[in-house]
Amino acid sequence: MKNFIIVIFISAIVEMTMAGVLSGRLIVLDPGHGGVDNGAVGPTGLKEKTINLELALDLYEILKVQGADVILTRKSDKAMYLSDRIAIANEKHADLFVCIHHNSVENAPEVDRTQVYYWSATDTSKDAALDILNSLESSLGLKGNLLRNDFKVLRLAKVPAVLDEMSFISSPKREEWLRDPFNIWREALALDDGILKYFDRSSKAIKR
Repeated sequence: MKNFIIVIFISAIVEMTMAGVLSGRLIVLDPGHGGVDNGAVGPTGLKEKTINLELALDLYEILKVQGADVILTRKSDKAMYLSDRIAIANEKHADLFVCIHHNSVENAPEVDRTQVYYWSATDTSKDAALDILNSLESSLGLKGNLLRNDFKVLRLAKVPAVLDEMSFISSPKREEWLRDPFNIWREALALDDGILKYFDRSSKAIKR
């Protein structure tokens, strides 16, 4: 009950202070995996596909309050081809494509970082990745990495695109942390903060 009250309080603050700030922006959120593809699985069975979707749904609500047009590549537990995911963003000429994941590594339960990937060197993908990484590090208290990698969803993107590995679900402590819906909301707020910083940077660059 306490966490629910905190979520409602934070939601009210977001709505009062940030309503309309992303008006005119189209953002595509891509919760990784789904269907038969579980993604990573935590030590006690928490599935990455489930956490990715919960996070995307929370972020969707926040961004809508802030005035953005938001599209989810999936709204339920279903499988999708990687090419179909990015095709949605390309066809809609999205201002930003955000692919949401949680990472995993074998035999290293102590590893827990945040990582943000980009590929294109000809658009503002790197700017978006850096702004999101900085927000995730400061908001979640995790060290992180800015990385360039030609993941298919990034390589096929014709719009600014990033792939976020929020944290390592293979860490027992992180898996337990991720089971709390309030912490998923915290991840959504951290991602939102990075997205806001990116669009603020983009707007200032255009005005110059």
